[in-house]
Amino acid sequence: MLPSIDLRIANVIKALEQVVLPALTGRERLAKDQVNLCIGHLQMIAQQWRWAAAFEAGSFQAMIALAEEMEPSVDSSYAEELTQAIASAKAVDGQDLAAVEHAIVALGGLIDRIILGEDGKVVLAPAVWEAVLGYGEKQALRERTWFAATGLDPDRRELPSIAAMMAG
Repeated sequence: MLPSIDLRIANVIKALEQVVLPALTGRERLAKDQVNLCIGHLQMIAQQWRWAAAFEAGSFQAMIALAEEMEPSVDSSYAEELTQAIASAKAVDGQDLAAVEHAIVALGGLIDRIILGEDGKVVLAPAVWEAVLGYGEKQALRERTWFAATGLDPDRRELPSIAAMMAG
């Protein structure tokens, strides 16, 4: 029987906590800090791994929706490129995590260029601003929830669990 991903992650954490950390001397502060950082990342990965593909797919679908909302109001210099990018994004297999991640970078890069407007030379229409702000608000909540385990969000106790976020 093969060990589960959860068991494998737990065993790596245990080895780092019970073998590697105690073996480091007090003078090896940087090494201790890095091991603790690795432990923290592994603990977060243990909470996230089951949801990773769905999280990325949800983020991608939200980005496509943003692009579609922006499409009627973008400057003509971007209209055709955005239309093509939306069509390409919709053709991506949502089950292929690597393809989704690549498509997020491609579509997100174009959206960023549109927002930046050639360093402010191309003005965004009010409808585009509204779309971007609405997307940002929703995506920020998703990302805050996704990374709540870092303990850095001052309102993390008010955030939904990853499972609740993914269900809603």
